[in-house]
Amino acid sequence: MTNTTIIAGAGIAGLTVAYELQKRNMPYLLLEAGPEVGGVVRSLHKNGFELDAGPNSIGATSATLAFFREIGLEQELLEATAAGKNRFLVRHGRLHPVSPNPVKILSSPYLSGAAKWRLFTERFRAPQPPAAEESVTAFVSRRFNREICDYLFDPILSGIYAGDPARLSVNEVLPFLPKWEQDYGSVTKGLFRNKGLMAGRKIVAFKGGNQVLVQRLQALLREPPRYNCRITGVERAAAGYAVKYDAGGQTETLSAARVLFTTPAYATAAALQGLDPALAQLLHAIHYPRMGVLHLGFDREAVRRMPQGFGFLVPAAAQLHFLGAICNSEIFPSRAPAGQVLFTVFTGGVQQEHFFDEMNDDALQQKILEELTILLQLQRPPVMQHFSRWEKAIPQLNTGHRLVRAAVQDFEQRFPGMYISGNYLSGVAIPAIIQHAAALAEKLWAWNSNG
Repeated sequence: MTNTTIIAGAGIAGLTVAYELQKRNMPYLLLEAGPEVGGVVRSLHKNGFELDAGPNSIGATSATLAFFREIGLEQELLEATAAGKNRFLVRHGRLHPVSPNPVKILSSPYLSGAAKWRLFTERFRAPQPPAAEESVTAFVSRRFNREICDYLFDPILSGIYAGDPARLSVNEVLPFLPKWEQDYGSVTKGLFRNKGLMAGRKIVAFKGGNQVLVQRLQALLREPPRYNCRITGVERAAAGYAVKYDAGGQTETLSAARVLFTTPAYATAAALQGLDPALAQLLHAIHYPRMGVLHLGFDREAVRRMPQGFGFLVPAAAQLHFLGAICNSEIFPSRAPAGQVLFTVFTGGVQQEHFFDEMNDDALQQKILEELTILLQLQRPPVMQHFSRWEKAIPQLNTGHRLVRAAVQDFEQRFPGMYISGNYLSGVAIPAIIQHAAALAEKLWAWNSNG
């Protein structure tokens, strides 16, 4: 088995790499620590509702859609309704429509006059390149002001990373902002000159839930994954690497020419502790906060203030017990039975993680329902309620994350045939994960051909 590529992790990244290697007739073995594929992609059905406990939608590029066609999922796609373009933010107990267009923001009551003035005059302020890496809060406060950070950037980043803008690296999570400052001298100038930043992306999902994607990739693999196999260590061998893994309490060893980790940073850290303790320490330090996902189904007439859009996000300053919600049935009507609506509500993350220590899951759900009742003017209790909890959710790309990237690059150079991936390197969005995995497979093929 020395010419085999061992792939650790059968999430979207691991499955995609295996599929791409199979296309190139390269042998692989997929080891999954859990009992099934998919990682955080989990779908379920309850009372006629289609629920996703992980990613609820995909902002697909043309390349992503081509990949879905290639694996035979084109007919399984759902495309978001026109309402999916509408987004809302919460302030003072109200839902405010928002737009990335600064002109529309200036006409909205969502921000104060002082914040609007800072937004309007940003283009006239000379750029001041920082002496060190900046957090999102530091960058946005410098270019605009703290209110714009707290009420625009904070909820948006909570919706993507469930993170804290005071810790998140602006170069990691919003790299175009410092680039626009450098290239145009202004963020708002850059925004106007790059209006098509999201052009070509369609908001899609899969009929029956997004787990359809990982199930299709799994079905296409001729070599099925080995489940309940957790890699515990890797050592150099005469020809490649010796990979140790735990299989039902028994330690097994495999030889491989190439080893690829697509597992979360903490799992990769544990496996590489003996090979590179310094890298393992960096990976282990990446924080994955706890999160909860609350699915709520209502009779449509029970929701007096129904948001006609993708969903709404909540600034931390609002001091509610949830980060935001997706209005699933507004963008994908088949997600709910006729006459009913579905919300997916997110709680936890870096700034709300303490809720899990302060109350049990039932009390937290009740608190969220009380707050939603006021915000949406709910007239009756939900007809469906389901709660999922993730002990380790989304990796936080905080300031200093560039050291992780540099350490991974150095590791791969010192250990030819070893590769490290994962959404903490590729990005957390499904299209980015698929693109990164495909590029890795091409890199593996090139290495094998040249070796």
